[in-house]
Amino acid sequence: MTPLLLRAAAGRAVLTRSMSGYAARNPYLKDFQFKNQVQVLDGELTLSSEEHAMIDRFIRVNQAGETAAVTIYKGQMAVLGGKPDLRDLLIHMRDQEVEHLNIMDQHIRDFKVRPTLLQPVAAVGGYFLGMVSALLGVKSAMTCTEAVETRIGMHYNDQLRELHFLKHAQLDELKRTIAKCRDEELEHLDTAVDHGARMAPLYKLQFEAIKNGCGVAIWLCERV
Repeated sequence: MTPLLLRAAAGRAVLTRSMSGYAARNPYLKDFQFKNQVQVLDGELTLSSEEHAMIDRFIRVNQAGETAAVTIYKGQMAVLGGKPDLRDLLIHMRDQEVEHLNIMDQHIRDFKVRPTLLQPVAAVGGYFLGMVSALLGVKSAMTCTEAVETRIGMHYNDQLRELHFLKHAQLDELKRTIAKCRDEELEHLDTAVDHGARMAPLYKLQFEAIKNGCGVAIWLCERV
């Protein structure tokens, strides 16, 4: 397959590719201008089809993951938001997730990536997980946060390792923002542990179930 070109203009990268299959039928993509090649303003950056697909996959799943993260905290706040000692903490972590989601939404636009069809499922599933974990108690809510952030931290690290081999200046901002989100997710993990995550009833069972569930969700959202 002919290598695909990445266009850098005013610091914002746009990936282009041939329209076929799902893209041709999806109304969401009707206004995208797909071409085999483009005239690049600041010099050409060539990506293989595999590299292009990898970046699409990363951005797609990251948007879904941050959507779920925002709604997890909303679900927890619906149950625990009345506790003064927890409300400010949950608001702080939710607001950081909102910032992460805004970053991923911008990547979706910049790189012309199709969002996952499971985006509504991510939003509803996140809220349900947050609410149920909070109903089980504060420590179980923190176990939920620890498990989710553990899996997401691993996920972002995997992406950064793959992106490390793409030595293109136009991808530096993508790498930087993924690293920023990774670091703040790991801060949430530490906060959850400090607030008793590992003292929850059936801690190991809850932790593994949520972490593994996140792994399944990541796999699906990358591909659907």
